[in-house]
Amino acid sequence: MTTPPLVYVVEDDASVMKGLARLLRAWSYDVRLCASAQEFLDGPGAGEADCIVLDVHMPGLSGLDLQHALHQRGATVPVVFVTGHGDAGTQLDALDHGAVAFLKKPFTDQELLAAVARALG
Repeated sequence: MTTPPLVYVVEDDASVMKGLARLLRAWSYDVRLCASAQEFLDGPGAGEADCIVLDVHMPGLSGLDLQHALHQRGATVPVVFVTGHGDAGTQLDALDHGAVAFLKKPFTDQELLAAVARALG
């Protein structure tokens, strides 16, 4: 029996976070939740995550800030960005720094699942 991939959802909107977690768990992913980028950085996430589903705009550190911090630490965990306020510059920055996907809300369940599957390769 193989261990299911561990996907972290880093999202400040509790209802969105719970919905993403429910969807990913329904597809047999192991899911951990963080309500902020700082919570993720302060925990074991970077060392154990197989993938991060990451909101772009959050209070405190943004999703891009978290992505940059992980890059500086040498972490290579794949990131799928989700946002309700994405612009072309933000998307380009995220993708240039290694994001696997940049999904604009509202996205479909299939779009998110496909992006996570690509991230897990």
